[in-house]
Amino acid sequence: MDKFDIEDRAASVAGQAEAAVGALADDVKSQVEGLATQATATAERAYGQARDQVREAAATVATSVEQQPLIALLAVGLICAAVGFLLGRR
Repeated sequence: MDKFDIEDRAASVAGQAEAAVGALADDVKSQVEGLATQATATAERAYGQARDQVREAAATVATSVEQQPLIALLAVGLICAAVGFLLGRR
């Protein structure tokens, strides 16, 4: 767990608590604020997880290219040739 994950979980718990207090007091504004806090924390957690996955994928690709640069050049060349062929047919 990193710092951001802990902060997101704490914000989510705070949002749940705020929503529960609002439900007990029948205060719609408190309920909405609690649910908004919880939704924000969930969205931030999802963004953080996606960001981490993209960083890991980029690191994997970079390592692969460093270890086998000729295969990477061949793959890029084939992709460019295919795109050029498809665009040239217009």
